[in-house]
Amino acid sequence: MDNHQQKTCKIEKEGIIKDSSQVRGNTSLKIFHQNIRGLGNKTNELYCHLQHDLPHILHLLEHHLSESGLQLIHLTDYSLGASYSRKTFLKGGVSIFVYRNLKYNTIKTDEYNIYKDIEACAIHLDSTLNKLCILAVYRSPKGDFTIFLKQLDLILQKLYDNKYSILICGDVNVNYLINSNRRSQLDAVLHSYNLMGIVEFPTRYGLNSQMAKNNDFIDTSTLGKCELYPSVNGLSDHDAQLVI
Repeated sequence: MDNHQQKTCKIEKEGIIKDSSQVRGNTSLKIFHQNIRGLGNKTNELYCHLQHDLPHILHLLEHHLSESGLQLIHLTDYSLGASYSRKTFLKGGVSIFVYRNLKYNTIKTDEYNIYKDIEACAIHLDSTLNKLCILAVYRSPKGDFTIFLKQLDLILQKLYDNKYSILICGDVNVNYLINSNRRSQLDAVLHSYNLMGIVEFPTRYGLNSQMAKNNDFIDTSTLGKCELYPSVNGLSDHDAQLVI
């Protein structure tokens, strides 16, 4: 096993180390999350990577497609549940794809989106899953961080007021492998809604660095009830995560 394969091992807050192949056969809700850096020509490869254990939800950030272009995307077994596309600038965008006939409703977040500063979309699943809201969020490295925090707070307030159980899958360009002022500011907003980050392994590698800028934020009351696995597919310079 080479070093990159070793980095795909799962490190849990408590307990044993596993890798993502061990989730097969698990009937729990599975959520796949990746900054795909352009979805248009990667759908077949992505499906091949996932087909042996298809997740229920796909969070694909930075799809780089227009609204009409995203509607033309075909992912076998999935429908587009929610999305945001930039109207005047290239790249960016967020999307949530839902497996087959899984019941969901789209939550409107367009009023809070500001290209580069915050790009978000959300769905909520039916009551059998305790009104679980799944929120996809992207912030460009060039985005205004203060505006991002303000708009994220407004989105979370809306969801919290509706008594949703919230799960965020995001690339907010804050490195959670180190302590920083921006991490502290983001954590302050998240903690006010009982949310915390659970990614503690690198999700992106530079020439001489490793970072965890892609993160999953869960309600603290569910801590210990879900598991997180890295997933390497070679489709982006951001590794994926699988939340179960």
